[in-house]
Amino acid sequence: MKKSGIFLVVVGGLTGIGIILSFYGNSLIFEDLIQKDGDVGVEQFLLVEVELDNNDVQTGIYAVQIIEFEGATVTASIIDPFDNVVESQSINQEAYEGLFDVSTSGTYKLLIENTGEKLKIFGVIGPEPDSWVRTLGFISLYILIMGLIGMFIVTVYLVIKRKKEAS
Repeated sequence: MKKSGIFLVVVGGLTGIGIILSFYGNSLIFEDLIQKDGDVGVEQFLLVEVELDNNDVQTGIYAVQIIEFEGATVTASIIDPFDNVVESQSINQEAYEGLFDVSTSGTYKLLIENTGEKLKIFGVIGPEPDSWVRTLGFISLYILIMGLIGMFIVTVYLVIKRKKEAS
């Protein structure tokens, strides 16, 4: 019973570490992203602005999520500091994520327009997270999965051991 207790503590620790790393990784990913949501109807728009420095960031990221998406006609545009459209994308799904180049420093804007009925829309724009932050997300997921699989194995082992002892 002592060995199984030690294994249970180890896999419980792995699960806890995985959860903590997951929360920490998500907070690092979302700390520089600007988020905004609103109800957007015909001839209305949602504007999300972020200040980006091309010396620090070469690529920006944006995401659009449409709540209760039912074939809506939504367009997302990225506008650079000189009011030029860097990228324009017609959104034909509930969630969309895209990248754009940060060529100059200044305020970049995510402009979300809707030509259909009023929808709840969520927009995010900011610098693309560093590769080590994304790697941290994958590592935390693997640690969490290893911990959960370990808990399952220890539980099955304990059940089988008790059945043998009871016989």
